[in-house]
Amino acid sequence: MRRALALVAVAAVPFPLAGRAAGEKILQNDHGTVQYRMPHAPPQSLAPKTGIALHDDAEAITGSASLADVLLPDSSVVEVGADTRVRLGLFTQAEGTRASFIVYDGAVRFTVRHPAGAKASYMFATPTATIGVRGTEGDIGVRPDGSLLVNVYELCDPSLPVVVTTKDGRRFLLAAGQSLVAQLVNGVIRAQVQRLSQQLIDRFAPDFGVPSNWDEAKGELVAVAQSRAEEAVNGVTGGLGGSIAVQALGGLFSRHRATPTPSPTPASSCT
Repeated sequence: MRRALALVAVAAVPFPLAGRAAGEKILQNDHGTVQYRMPHAPPQSLAPKTGIALHDDAEAITGSASLADVLLPDSSVVEVGADTRVRLGLFTQAEGTRASFIVYDGAVRFTVRHPAGAKASYMFATPTATIGVRGTEGDIGVRPDGSLLVNVYELCDPSLPVVVTTKDGRRFLLAAGQSLVAQLVNGVIRAQVQRLSQQLIDRFAPDFGVPSNWDEAKGELVAVAQSRAEEAVNGVTGGLGGSIAVQALGGLFSRHRATPTPSPTPASSCT
């Protein structure tokens, strides 16, 4: 499946990654097929290990077995998985950092920096919900049928959880070590918050590897009883039980089988 990553280029001339200037927003091709597209213009290929400076609002494309990064001036990074369509809506540092993305389809990993005394507010819009992120690391997965998976691995400030607001107006707060699964069933959004499990982590491992900021993600199973998962179901989700939600994820990002590898020494995204 083909998907596009939308971003606007300052200059239509890719450059080696070492040529990045301070204050620029950069789309870089880590490997594989990555394209960018100016509004009303055909897509242009971005060679591996090169990058291009971006303004707000533009487009790019990742193919299969590909990986791209969006590098932000506040040192935050949004990794873009294979076959993923994303758009950078805006980025400003006028009063703290504010950024917005639209994830149409595919998978992204966000590492949002939140140094001491600084403010960061990132918004990721999807067809099913909007995800509000402060200083944290996590993954977002979106399917064309409206399925949504959000994993949270770290919070810089426990009082600033990831906030998921569904299109029908419900709000879910995710702490580190929690996950949200949402589906559209007969036009109704059914959502569940549960403890993060190895199965849910593995959905993103083929694209991004094992997250560095979640200890249980280092190839170790998270021991959570099924009864605990069922208790995590929000009472207004329409009865989507934990076992049903996990089973429904069987096709979500299942193009590869995850093979977790040891993660590097955990490095906080908070500094």
